Amino acid sequence: MSWNLGAGIGRFTGELAKQAGSVDLIFSNWLLMYLSDKEVVEDLAERMVKWLKVGGFSSLESLVFINQVFKECHMSDDFGNSSEFSLITFKCVGAYIYWLWQKVIRKMTRGSNVSWIINNKEFVTKLDLKPSQKVLDVGCGIGGGDFYMAEDFDVEVVGIDLSINMISIALERAIGRKCLVEFEVADCTKKRQARVVQSFFKWLKPGGKVLITDYCKRAGPPSPEFQEYIEQRGYDLHDVKAYGQMLKDAGFCEVIAEDRTEQVQIIHQVLQREMDAVEKNKTNSFKTFLKWEDYNEIVGGWKSKLNRSSSGEQRWGLFIAKKN
Repeated sequence: MSWNLGAGIGRFTGELAKQAGSVDLIFSNWLLMYLSDKEVVEDLAERMVKWLKVGGFSSLESLVFINQVFKECHMSDDFGNSSEFSLITFKCVGAYIYWLWQKVIRKMTRGSNVSWIINNKEFVTKLDLKPSQKVLDVGCGIGGGDFYMAEDFDVEVVGIDLSINMISIALERAIGRKCLVEFEVADCTKKRQARVVQSFFKWLKPGGKVLITDYCKRAGPPSPEFQEYIEQRGYDLHDVKAYGQMLKDAGFCEVIAEDRTEQVQIIHQVLQREMDAVEKNKTNSFKTFLKWEDYNEIVGGWKSKLNRSSSGEQRWGLFIAKKN
């Protein structure tokens, strides 16, 4: 069962209210264009998560970023089960933003969030941040680590990322926060890894520190399949030991290079569960919103990452170093 909200305001809301937890798809092209009050949007999100079945989808179009409202929306049923929206994908097309959300059981994504918090707290602690220090976050994504550093350690943070969509979300999340965080679109990936590390050394003040978490490869020549992947993406991957040596060659001292691949296994487990959920729905509601080539690209990317990680070829490293 699917519903088109906004095809005559109020036409179906009474019927929907009687069928909580029974809808496979909620689709709306224009409704959110006319809702500017945050409390009204929050109320709509709460109603949608109530109307949908677990595994059901909500496809929406808006002129503003609504991700925070839907991300924070959740409900509990009479049996104590808690559900929430999980963002599947979104695209910016001109002035419009197209969203695809799925109703999931909260425990499906909790592992990933916990892992993110633990990793960031551990890593940031290693930097020994002091108030008023300045931090540059390269590859900041939607800014979660930046807000954590600025709010908990009273430092000034500039976050950069090559993704316009990521920076747009980060800027929206920054609204109303009383912390010194700025975001800019910038691309460091066009440089070879050694050049990037040299730039970090140049930008740092004497006594400053660099902390890097990055994908690596295992020692020795990669398999033909992994080599093809590296070349296709234009990556410059090194094994953990070579990465550490690269920092030393750039002039850094007190270099720490650790293989933290096992630490991300919980993320891969969550990724597998999410992929299984998508595969289960591929012939039902999911195909309503995505072209088959988009669907195959998403699932194919997930499968490839799982295969590379399980084979041990793709590693994850933690690197810390200091400029004298």
